[in-house]
Amino acid sequence: MKELIERLAEYGLSDKESLVYLAMLELGPASVQDIAKKAGVNRATTYVMIEALKRRGLMATFEKGKKTMFVAESPDVLKKLTDQEKKAIQEKENRLQEALPLFMALFNSAGSSKPMVKFFEGAEGVSTCRAMIGEAKGEVLNFVARDEGTVKLSKVNEQERVNLTSRAHGRAIVAIKPGMPDPPYDKNMWQKRTIPYDKYTFTGDMVFVDGKIFIFFMKDIPYVFLIESQEMYNMLKAMFEAVWETATPEAE
Repeated sequence: MKELIERLAEYGLSDKESLVYLAMLELGPASVQDIAKKAGVNRATTYVMIEALKRRGLMATFEKGKKTMFVAESPDVLKKLTDQEKKAIQEKENRLQEALPLFMALFNSAGSSKPMVKFFEGAEGVSTCRAMIGEAKGEVLNFVARDEGTVKLSKVNEQERVNLTSRAHGRAIVAIKPGMPDPPYDKNMWQKRTIPYDKYTFTGDMVFVDGKIFIFFMKDIPYVFLIESQEMYNMLKAMFEAVWETATPEAE
């Protein structure tokens, strides 16, 4: 019985509507008193449920002498309801497809001035963002504070980071906290410069590429913010270039 009620709920029937409908299926033509007793629903509520079922096309009435009798329609009606729902959904989809160009025109009307922000977490999120960086066509700019957090972050799926720095080409500005290891970059693919950690106190690992800004940071688990905004990218790239000019080139 519970399973049947759950199936009927998929057609929008409430529990009491389902109980009344199932009782009517078992009883055949019956009076409201008999239906209420079989369904375990009080008589007044049964009348309300019967009216609801009539509106759905799941029951009919007829007169037997001076008495009104109620009978459930065949469960085949449920199949018809499903077909009607499918047709309605298809019609909605068709109307959406017709209107979609208009929606997209409105969405794109703001152009690149409308930033898009996405949030990723955990090792899987880090991998997803590294994969996007690896597919980038432009130069990758990396601004990183090498401290306990980013050292721990670099060890998340560590081989991915190694592969990324040997595949992508770019420039890195690194502020290394005393006692922390120097981050590895493929010298054939990357230029690296350093800035004093005590002068530029920040934490995290930022990557700028192809109009996207990736901000990696580590708490109990790694997190990544992805900002897609050409204006913000241009601003941060200009700041990167300004710092690059004053940063110390890596020793040959």
